[in-house]
Amino acid sequence: MQERIDRFVNGIPNKEHILPLVKKLDLILKIVAEDNTYCVSFKDGRVACCDPCIDRGNTATISGRFAYFEDLFDGNLKLLQGIKKNYFTTDCPFRAQLVLESLFYLARPLPV
Repeated sequence: MQERIDRFVNGIPNKEHILPLVKKLDLILKIVAEDNTYCVSFKDGRVACCDPCIDRGNTATISGRFAYFEDLFDGNLKLLQGIKKNYFTTDCPFRAQLVLESLFYLARPLPV
């Protein structure tokens, strides 16, 4: 799971079309996959993995099973589709869900 998150975080700066979304985003994404918690920070136009224990304010939480997160990070499942099917639960405003949906979709690995 950590390698998929790292691929997501490291891939965003290489995709110019995603940068306008990230520039204005100030959010901590907390990913709760079964008993593990991962965090991704979006601040000042940068994306980075961060310590899940640190609470820095504006936080969005997505919870679900590992398999569903793998599908999400691999581009086989859209976030809002997963929420509708009860694969994921979220604790964030709908606007944040829409931005995250766009980021996951645009940052997905392209088929070779």
